[in-house]
Amino acid sequence: MERKLLLQELHPALVHMPLALLPTAAVADLVVVRTGDRAWEKVGRRLWVVGAASAVFAGVSGLAASKEVRMNAPRARELTFVHGMGNALITAGALGLMAWRQARPPTVLTTVLGLTACASALVTAALSGRMVYEQGIGITPMPQNAPQGSVKEPPLLSREAPVALLKDAGRGAAWLMSWARTPR
Repeated sequence: MERKLLLQELHPALVHMPLALLPTAAVADLVVVRTGDRAWEKVGRRLWVVGAASAVFAGVSGLAASKEVRMNAPRARELTFVHGMGNALITAGALGLMAWRQARPPTVLTTVLGLTACASALVTAALSGRMVYEQGIGITPMPQNAPQGSVKEPPLLSREAPVALLKDAGRGAAWLMSWARTPR
């Protein structure tokens, strides 16, 4: 029996792009700052565009995935919140650096900011590993009484998937913001 790619599986499939492209953009900027090589300036500028765009797609799919899984344990919700909010901040920073780089060459400050954001992305990526391997978030199939696992699973290439992606991404963003405002 052939298994179809599920909507919640789009996020782990997309996250590798920004995790590879954004550090490459930051390193290209570092080369420019250290050597003055103008050819790398153009490479970095283009990498910031593609890397930031891929971070947006990974983020939207992550917000949707957060509504496609079950997270009943407080630790699971905490990890998911820190992962999501951290990546939202990193994506906002990548978009800001991308906008800056469209009109200007890299500076020492923007290069350090870019490298710091990339190091922060490694932390949020490690949190996602804990979410899956320690907490079992998104593991399919899970027994219905498990505190974490999958809730629903529209096939990625189904008619339902685009609507579910946007609806669940909106619900995921609302959950992230409400969790940020909730005292613990």
